[in-house]
Amino acid sequence: MVAAMVIGVVIRDARAVVAALADPETLYVFGVIAARTSKLGLRVSAGARSTPYVTPFGLMRETSLSRDVVEAAAARLRQAGLLEVLVDDERG
Repeated sequence: MVAAMVIGVVIRDARAVVAALADPETLYVFGVIAARTSKLGLRVSAGARSTPYVTPFGLMRETSLSRDVVEAAAARLRQAGLLEVLVDDERG
């Protein structure tokens, strides 16, 4: 299983970030990841809660997007430096 976390880093390429977030599906996925991993405890949906990571299945359930769309959005976010992907044994 793969999990995703929004990471707090200095943005080195603002154009890459803007280009990634200009895609509506990528922006939607980023928003759900940010809300789910927020320490503010905001609820995205009735059954959702804040966690330190989000799985592709959780994103599919939360957004109603296909796995291909979620993975493409995650790839764009990763390329822009807005997402860190962790394999199961790397999570703490």
